Amino acid sequence: MLQNLYVKNLALIDEAEVEFTPGLNIMTGETGAGKSIIIGSVSLALGGKVHKEMIRENASFGLVELTFSVEDESIRQRLAELDITPEDGALVLSRKIVNGRSVSKINSESVPLSKVKEVAGLFIDIHGQHEHQSLLVRKNHLNILDSYAKARLKEEKEALRTAYASYKKLKTELDEADMDSAMRERELSFLEYEVSEIEAAHLTPGEDEKLEAEYRRLLNGRKIMEAVSGAYEKTAEGYGAATEQIGHALKELSSVSEYDAPLAGLFSQLMEIDGLLNDFNRETAEYISDTSFDEQTFLEVENRLDTINHLKSKYGKTIEEINASCKEKKERLEKLSDYDAYLDRKSVV
Repeated sequence: MLQNLYVKNLALIDEAEVEFTPGLNIMTGETGAGKSIIIGSVSLALGGKVHKEMIRENASFGLVELTFSVEDESIRQRLAELDITPEDGALVLSRKIVNGRSVSKINSESVPLSKVKEVAGLFIDIHGQHEHQSLLVRKNHLNILDSYAKARLKEEKEALRTAYASYKKLKTELDEADMDSAMRERELSFLEYEVSEIEAAHLTPGEDEKLEAEYRRLLNGRKIMEAVSGAYEKTAEGYGAATEQIGHALKELSSVSEYDAPLAGLFSQLMEIDGLLNDFNRETAEYISDTSFDEQTFLEVENRLDTINHLKSKYGKTIEEINASCKEKKERLEKLSDYDAYLDRKSVV
């Protein structure tokens, strides 16, 4: 809101100050009293064109200051985007004219005239018999109308928005349904093929992730078995294996551990290691016995993944998206299969 106008050395005005109050403010006076000069000074502060005759005769400069209160949060946010901060909830726009040149300031900081105009557009609009600003900008018309009747027409607007969205959806469906018999037959045939292709795969959510993990395991089966077998050989089998060496070490320490307490502790730790190693060897042997990497299983997993990835390339990035696509296609099939009844229903709606 505009709170205060200060004018100095403009036209007939030596110095004047006008205070504005909330609501309607009216200036009256006889012709030539200076009403137009007041409005002109406001326009000048907001970036209007400077005329030489506007400066008071024999004055070295002219000055206009406008003080606005900043209460609207949306305006505060817009000012923040322009790197402008109100001081004590107020904003002062000023313009000083000296020798035909002008300096514009916002809160005592010099700014380009373009920035003054941008800020001014947030606070004030001037219009008269031959002078209009935002009222002539078409993109502002809806905003002006909404601000005038926003609360009163809120429910009606929402109902209209919902009805229009429903209308657009039905119109789109009806336009899409408008096709000749040859086109309908082609779409029917294609939809039947796509649905059949998806349903034949019998996809299960999460199946692809499990198959990919199994594929990686089978792909590296030889490496896995060589590594596991090598570890088992070095810990459990043959001369020099870890189990045999730990056995020798236990035999050596068992004969002397009773004579020294720290040595008895070391002997106990080695016994624990021997137990853990025996457990490791037993579980490793079971893994080798139970695990197989046959070529047939690998080919089955690979083929199944190929099928799933092929469907993903056509119908969706995940199995869930593929199944959803299949459902939509089946619904479309149902509509086209009974096409005349479908058109009748849409026409009635």
